Amino acid sequence: MTEPIFLFAVHNHQPVGNFPWVFKQAFRDCYEPFLIALAEHPAIRFTLHFSGPLWEYMEAKERRSWDLVEEMADRGQLELLGGGFYEPVLSIIPEEDRSGQLRLMSDFLAENFGRRPRGLWLTERVWEPHLPKTLAGAGIEYTLLDEEHFHYAGIRDIERPYITEEEGSPLILFPVSKALRYLIPFRAIEDVRAHFREVAGRGGVAILGDDGEKFGLWPGTHKWVYEEGWLSGFLAFLENEGVRTMTYSEYLDSRPSLGLVYLPPASYEEMMEWVLEPADFDRFRALKREVSPEAQRFLRGGFFREFFLKYPESNHLHKRMLLVSREVRENPSPEAARKLYKAQCNDPYWHGVFGGLYLPHLRESAYQHLIEAEKRLPLNSGWETLDYDLDGREELFFRHDRFNLLLKPSSGGSLVEFDDRLLGRNLSDVLARRPESYHRQVDHGPGEGGKSIHEQAKKLPPEAASLLRYDWHPRYSLLDHFLHPQTTLDKFRTVDYGEQGDFANQEYKFTQEGNSAVLFRHGHFWAGGERSPIRVAKRIEPTEGHVLITYELENEGDKELAFLFGIEWNLYLLPQEWEVRKEKISLLGGKWHLDFSGGPAIWHFPLQTLSQSEEGYDIIQQGMCFLPHWKFSLAGRQKFGLTITLREGHES
Repeated sequence: MTEPIFLFAVHNHQPVGNFPWVFKQAFRDCYEPFLIALAEHPAIRFTLHFSGPLWEYMEAKERRSWDLVEEMADRGQLELLGGGFYEPVLSIIPEEDRSGQLRLMSDFLAENFGRRPRGLWLTERVWEPHLPKTLAGAGIEYTLLDEEHFHYAGIRDIERPYITEEEGSPLILFPVSKALRYLIPFRAIEDVRAHFREVAGRGGVAILGDDGEKFGLWPGTHKWVYEEGWLSGFLAFLENEGVRTMTYSEYLDSRPSLGLVYLPPASYEEMMEWVLEPADFDRFRALKREVSPEAQRFLRGGFFREFFLKYPESNHLHKRMLLVSREVRENPSPEAARKLYKAQCNDPYWHGVFGGLYLPHLRESAYQHLIEAEKRLPLNSGWETLDYDLDGREELFFRHDRFNLLLKPSSGGSLVEFDDRLLGRNLSDVLARRPESYHRQVDHGPGEGGKSIHEQAKKLPPEAASLLRYDWHPRYSLLDHFLHPQTTLDKFRTVDYGEQGDFANQEYKFTQEGNSAVLFRHGHFWAGGERSPIRVAKRIEPTEGHVLITYELENEGDKELAFLFGIEWNLYLLPQEWEVRKEKISLLGGKWHLDFSGGPAIWHFPLQTLSQSEEGYDIIQQGMCFLPHWKFSLAGRQKFGLTITLREGHES
């Protein structure tokens, strides 16, 4: 039998903005023990990728790991992979930024380890057919993709590399074995041995490229991999049983034959399920069970960019990033570009078992770096009308050296972003509560030894029933509600109330008058089975140190109307950062205040989500909802006015 050939690549990543203790724990429990173990077996060759955030942390704080990488690289035991330095999904950032991120990583590896990378770790294996031209232009010869990518193209032999091209620019593609992803390190060595024999018997190559966190950081893996000896047994098996390990470049230098392939847009199988809406997720799973294995190549699930359709918050972050990128290209600045690149780190743009959209500190970090990038560019103060999110409708953007306001007339005339530029903080960074397919997910079946994250049962916590309340609109601010008189705080919190107006998520018209933006809507109020016309207008006038918001409600009919009117504010604040006092809300420890006229009652409650993660389920506070509201009556043709002041200040 032909000796097994094993191409082993490990990818390690922690997001920009992750907690320092996570970085420390990752090196203690996973990265360093893995490097130590491999360094003790110099005959075993492998390929390694660290993302830029980890390289920066390692260089500053984990010199032992750095020295181990340097030692193994110098003796030719390991090959270092390139990639976008701050781990962006390359296909969703502009071409110039792709090249910049790739160049940053290649320069870093060349300067510190003496060699430029020939291969690339493609973030989340998100593939689009235009990438070869970019990668080849950056000096990249090959990348790794999941075998699923090749199945979708009808390729049956997935145990050898292929070549593709874009406009004549070539790129070699290695199919990563799904079987090995689930075997290593979760199954007994005997199972791995049997698989290697099968692959060698077919004349193929065993190809693995996967997350390094499975070697000690995923739940239960540190004990299994190190304390119970899985990794030491695996390395002994590789050394003692005739498995030939090679780096990917060494294998390519052996001149294997390469077939031509063209792959459709794809990622790994689980990602293309996570992007689906819950109902589509169920339909897709059912369809996969019904069709034959031969026909499954035609079932591809979703497309990574659909995260921007599934989550308005992801779309907003992405389009703000594109806006800042355009501004950086118009006013080149290395410092601004570096901040932009950090904001392009992939994690807060999507959600699955991994992905950090649900993690406020990762979204906060992305916005902080976007704001910091903008601060390094020329400031054009005042209002600007633009379609930043490319939905065919114009938004209003006010810029000031102290704060930014971004208003979306087409969605309730709402405030979708309020930035404190001094703090680098987007206070509107709030995630709405929505149904997820895993809110009813069950175990995918038993396994021996360790278990992959994708196989682990996740039992809903006891609080699930109270947490699974879903919002019917994004949690923006300046949302106008006409509530049923019997609405209570608890009913509003649990979305169990009657909305009597058509304003909260409907389109407003707008004009600009001097330094003010005026948004208005001629809508309706429903009561007693009757519909009455009513107009809401709000004037937003930013001045030095504060924003004056003037409301005018007008009963455009002849019948007297009695209602509960509320103006919803959703703000990303930590528990210690806010306080409600009569007609005022103190924000950020008194750095900002919201003052309301007319003596409203102010409801408030935390917005909490139930999301899955590597550990199981997380209950996360996504922000605070505040609803100042007024009870009053309007006679026919009568108007009512009130004011809100968002002002900078300190507690007196």
